[in-house]
Amino acid sequence: MVIKEIINRRSVRNYKKREVSDKDLLEIIKAAQFAPTSHDNRGVEFVIVRDQKTKNKIYEIAGQDFMKKAPALVVPIIDTQKTMWPVQDLSVASSHIFLQAEALGLGTVWKNINEKIREPIMELLGIPKDYILVNIIPVGYPNIKKRPHTDQDFSEKKIHYARYGVGK
Repeated sequence: MVIKEIINRRSVRNYKKREVSDKDLLEIIKAAQFAPTSHDNRGVEFVIVRDQKTKNKIYEIAGQDFMKKAPALVVPIIDTQKTMWPVQDLSVASSHIFLQAEALGLGTVWKNINEKIREPIMELLGIPKDYILVNIIPVGYPNIKKRPHTDQDFSEKKIHYARYGVGK
């Protein structure tokens, strides 16, 4: 593997009560800003939420305890007027966040934001109407260390050559 973070990165939903430094959050955002975007639009922006009252309100809207217990929430957003592919741009940026957080010893998880809860969260965070979000990423120090991926997690049966169902 090129980077150990791919092997070690696992979803984390239980965090220590330890703040994430501004420096680490900036490193995570920097990695996300370097992610490729459609037509190099570089339109992804980020809302960082640390305030407990705001995290509690997000929890009331979106559910799941880890939303209010994580020390920080990173909300990737993009102006839909700047990109033809907002979901893809946000997804690649989020992937970069996951890997950089892992490199810093932090845990993350993808919290999906569906149509039903998107608008109330956008309103709560003051996100303009032309923007979209697809997920929120809780960030914190993991309470437990999960096992890394192994070769047993890899399946050559999921590789198809030229056409679906064709092996080597």
